[in-house]
Amino acid sequence: MKFNKLTFCLLATSAVLSFSACKSGLSDDKLEEKIENALTGRKTVDVEVEKGKVILSGTVASEEEKKEIESIAKTAGDKDVKSIQNDIVVSAPVATTPAPITVSNNDATLGAAVNTFMKDFPSVQASVKDGIISVTGTLEQAKIVTLKQGLDNLNPKKVDLSGIVVKK
Repeated sequence: MKFNKLTFCLLATSAVLSFSACKSGLSDDKLEEKIENALTGRKTVDVEVEKGKVILSGTVASEEEKKEIESIAKTAGDKDVKSIQNDIVVSAPVATTPAPITVSNNDATLGAAVNTFMKDFPSVQASVKDGIISVTGTLEQAKIVTLKQGLDNLNPKKVDLSGIVVKK
């Protein structure tokens, strides 16, 4: 009987030791805390850990930053991370407001720019008054769009093409 008790104690002790040896690694809470500490300064990213599975969510500015965060999480969690689910969204860059278009109010400056541009359109004439370009003459339909776009690019108050006769 004495032998059986001793054997039982040895078996029980080895079972306890083997179970504790199998359970290595960090708890989910500790692993989450470790990864969050490694991601310090990333206020738009959230970390959640469930049974060793790391779930990343939030928003970042670029695909590179998204990959970098995943890499940091893998490195910080080391062997305790079973998998990573990267649900981070790359947000579109914030559009900047274009600079306001400055309308040319100086007739002399605008007139000089118009004269230079109009050299490509010898069949029409243009005049400038109060920031408005008035065009007269004859022009093919296909060239009217080019003329209008070119004059609009000079930033006048208005381009008046009512004096144009369209050639067919």
